[in-house]
Order: sequence, then C-alpha cells, then structure tokens
Amino acid sequence: MRKLLVVSQENLPEEIVNFLEQKHWIVAHAPDAASALRLDAEHRFLVGLIVFPDSADPQLEARLIQQAMSLPSLKWVATLAHDQLDRLAIKRFIAERLYDFQVLPIEGARLAMILGHAYGMAKIEHDYRHKHAATYHTHFGLVGNSPVMQALYRTLQRAAESDVSVLITGPTGTGKELAARAIHEHSGRAKGPFVAINCAAIPHTLLQSELFGYEKGSFTNASARKIGYIQTASGGTLFLDEIGDMPLESQAILLRFLEDKIVTPLGSTQGNYMDVRVIASTNVDLAQAIKEKAFRADLYYRLAFLTVATPSLSSRGDDIELLAHFFLDEVTKNRRKRGLRFGKEALAVMRGYAWPGNIRELHSAVHHAAMSCEGDEILPADLKIRIEPGNKQARKPQGNVAYRKSAPTHLILGTLKSGREQSEKHNLEFALQRNDANVSRTARDLGISRMTLYRLMAKHGVSRSLPD
Repeated sequence: MRKLLVVSQENLPEEIVNFLEQKHWIVAHAPDAASALRLDAEHRFLVGLIVFPDSADPQLEARLIQQAMSLPSLKWVATLAHDQLDRLAIKRFIAERLYDFQVLPIEGARLAMILGHAYGMAKIEHDYRHKHAATYHTHFGLVGNSPVMQALYRTLQRAAESDVSVLITGPTGTGKELAARAIHEHSGRAKGPFVAINCAAIPHTLLQSELFGYEKGSFTNASARKIGYIQTASGGTLFLDEIGDMPLESQAILLRFLEDKIVTPLGSTQGNYMDVRVIASTNVDLAQAIKEKAFRADLYYRLAFLTVATPSLSSRGDDIELLAHFFLDEVTKNRRKRGLRFGKEALAVMRGYAWPGNIRELHSAVHHAAMSCEGDEILPADLKIRIEPGNKQARKPQGNVAYRKSAPTHLILGTLKSGREQSEKHNLEFALQRNDANVSRTARDLGISRMTLYRLMAKHGVSRSLPD
C-alpha cells in the first residue's frame, strides 16, 4: 500500500478519499505543520498532497505552503483554483517545489494518475539513495573506490595481518587515524583496546608520566597511583598521532620503550613488559626532519617497519563526489532535509577544487552547505569554497590524457608544482578571509592544527592582515 500525506484545512471530499483507497492508497490528513511532521516521523511518506482552498486568503495559502516546505523531501502535488495560478507566491511554489498540480474541481482518476507518477519517481530516488549508501562502507570502514584507495586497502590488509609497528603518512585531513583504527579492528588485536594520543599536545615534562604512569607520592600532587597510556593499551594498539611534532627529548623516551617494551612508572623500580602494538602517524616529511636534526633516525626505523600512505583527496577522482554524498546523508539523516541534494554546478565545483584541507575540509563544506542551504538543492555558493579566476585548481588527471611531446618533463613537473603551490596559497587566503583572519577558526575549518596553519602561512608569505 502507498501512503499519502494530505495537508489541508478541511478533509478531502469523501468520494475522492474512497477512490484513492480503491487505488491502494492509505490517506492521512494533517491540518497543520505540527501534525504533518508528527505523521511523517511515524509513517515516512514519499508523496504529499496540498489542498489550497478555493478562496482569496493569501495568509492561509502562505501557511499551507510553509507546512509543505517543512517536509522538502516529499514529492508534492497540489490542487488549486485557476485564479490562484496568477499569484506570485503560488507561482514560485509551483516552480520550486511541486512535482505537479491539478486545477479544481478535483478529478479522482486524474489525481490518482498524477500521484502515482509522483510516487514512482519518489520510490526510484529513495531506492537509489539507499542502494548508493549501501556501497559506502565496503572496505575497512573507509569510503572510496578510486585506484589509490584500492592500493591503500591492500596495504591496510597487509598491515592488519602482521603485528609490526606501522607508520602512517599523509597530508592533514586524509584519514590517518581512520586507517590506524582499520588496521587495529581487522587485526588479531581487535578485541583489545585502541588508545590514541596526540604527541604534539603533550609537553615533554609530562610525557613520561602520561605514557608510563606513576606511583602514589612519586612527586608533588601525586596523591594516587595513575595508569599510563601504554599500560591502558595492553593487549591492543597504541596510536601515536602527530609523531613528527614530538620534541626531540620526548622522542628519546619513546625510543627506549620501543626497544624493550618495558614500562616502569615514575616512582617505581619495577618494570613490566607490555604487549602493545604501536601505530604512529605524521603529516611531516620525516626524511627531511631527520636531515634537519628534528627527528631521530633510530626512532623512525623503529616505527616504520611498515609504512602506509593515505592519499590526498585531490588524487582520488570520483571519490570526491562519493564522499560528498556520504557526508550529505550523514548530516541530513536526523534532520528534516531528507530531500536535500547537490546541484550539478555544486558537484562540478567540488570535482575541480583542490581541497587543501582534504577530507576534513570536504566534510566541513558539505555540513555547512546542508545547514545553510535555503532550498532543496545545494548550490556552489552554499559550499563556501572558491576557485580563483584563471586558476583551474587542476587535480591529477584521470584516465587517458595527452600531453604535448614538445614540453620537457622537468618543465611540466615545475609547472604542476607551481600551480599546486599557487592553488594552496589562494585557498589559504580565502579560508582566512571567510574566518575573519581568526587563526583558530581557520585551522578548524581546514581540519589542520594551528602549528600546521602557521607553517603554511610562513611558506606562502600569507599574513593575517588580508585585503578585502
């Protein structure tokens, strides 16, 4: 049986209701917005019928339109008087919201045909969205089917089948912690704890007590015994996020543990072996950091028995659109915007944008667009991203691409590098502008740390005082 939500001040004529019921419709009547929302929450309608009274009452018409607007995911059909077609508000409602309409008097057979077509379209769209959503989480709980993601899945599988230390590298916002959790959850340690710590957030003076714990009375204010992160992760996985930002003094403490897996709490003379697997991640070029004496080579070799590289979003092709739909479903799932969709122009902008903040920036942009979009179609302006005039912000080409043979390879690579850096600078400036040069908000918007943001600003010579 098909369900129909009727929004009207008065009930449909009894003969029309009987006719629709004979055509296998279940008819529910809502006299106001609250009733419509309550009925929809209970029955999840696909089609709605709004019945405009044959009267010249603009206020009543506006209320009925507002009631229909509160449920934008339904395919709406309307019945109205002929003279109402000349009113601006009705014209706008028909153009922007209605699937179809019927001019009074109501004809049962024609109305049933229109409602049947609307239901068929709504059902196809509903089934497609659900089938599309079912393909999201198919690999290690990660979203994406591009070649670079397929390669990542193979690497994650090898990592899950072993028990060695793993180093996950990749730009900020590419899902390094998700990759670490995927390795843990598909490994023999899946039933054990997964303990994540941010290495950059723990001062050197506190690192030893945080990692190894301490005994009561071991120092001032140590009023009780504390278990450290490593012991908490015993039998499972310890995830060391942002390992590249750990101070050198702290690196020596961590290296000592990795060499023997012995934990001795502060204030104790008794050390204990801890069965812990270590996975670390970084967005820092550790090879360069080692050259600059900012990272210990011996620690690197202890961590990188196996390396996993999470790809940038700009290299993932059609995954951008797939992820965008996933995030849109996520944000609209528990909100009354089930019919919200991306317009073609918005999808084109997302495919062409460089995404310097990677998946985190895409997630932020989609959530912002879903919450601020006034209609049921997301437009480029809703995404709050900008492509500079004359700057294509080209991503890595997909498929067969022909290059001019006359261009030397080193010039092509130099041009690509220059283009990426220029794109990164423009995106950074725009992010600062839309956040009024507030560093904390800009970092959150891009999904990066304040330290990383400052590094990017210094790299590109971008100041907080940006021109209008």
